[in-house]
Amino acid sequence: MPRLNVAPTRRNYLDIQRTLQRVQQGYDLLEKKRQILITELMAQVEAARRIKEEVNQAMAAAYEALRRAAVQSGMSGVMRESAAVRLEHSVTIRSRSVMGVPVPRIECEPGEFGPQFGLTAGASYLDDVVRRFWDAVPLVAELAEVENAVFRLAREVQRTQRRVKALEKTYIPLYKESLRYIEDALAERQREEFIVLRKVKHRRRAATHT
Repeated sequence: MPRLNVAPTRRNYLDIQRTLQRVQQGYDLLEKKRQILITELMAQVEAARRIKEEVNQAMAAAYEALRRAAVQSGMSGVMRESAAVRLEHSVTIRSRSVMGVPVPRIECEPGEFGPQFGLTAGASYLDDVVRRFWDAVPLVAELAEVENAVFRLAREVQRTQRRVKALEKTYIPLYKESLRYIEDALAERQREEFIVLRKVKHRRRAATHT
C-alpha cells in the first residue's frame, strides 16, 4: 500500500496524525453534505415527476381545445385570430442555497385573463384555447424550476461523491499507512537501541569483573 515519502521521526508522526484528523473531519462533513444533497435531490425528482404529470395534463387539455377550435374555425382562422392575442406574464427568478448549491426559484405571475376575441363564430372555442394555455404557464415555470434544481443538485452530488471517495480510498489510507510505517520504524529503532544498551551494560559488567 502506498505511503508518504517521509522520514520515520516522532515529529513527522505527529504532523501526519494531525493532518489525518483534519482529513477525517473533512470526510465526515462531506459525507453529511452528500446525504443532505441526496435527500434534497430525491425530493426535487419526485416534485419534477408530479409537476410533469400536471404539465402533460394541462398541455393535453390545451391542445384538445386547439383541435376543437381548428375544427370550428379552421386552422388558418385560428392562426389569424391568434395574432391579436396579447397576454403578459411576470417572471421573477431568485435563488436559494442548498449546502452551498444555488438552486433557482422561479415565480410566474400570469397577466390578467380576459376574453381575447369578439363575438365571432368560434370565439368561445378560441377563448378556451387561450385560457388552457394560460393556465399551463405557471406549471411550466414550476417544472423549469425543479428540473433545473435536479440538474444542479445531481451535479453537486457527483462532485461531492468524487471527493468523498478520494478521501476514503486514497488520502485516509495513505496517511494511515504512513503512520503505521513510522510506528513500526520507531519501534524497530527502539528495539535496536535496547539491544545495544544491553550489550553495553554486559560489556561494562564484564570489564568490572576482570
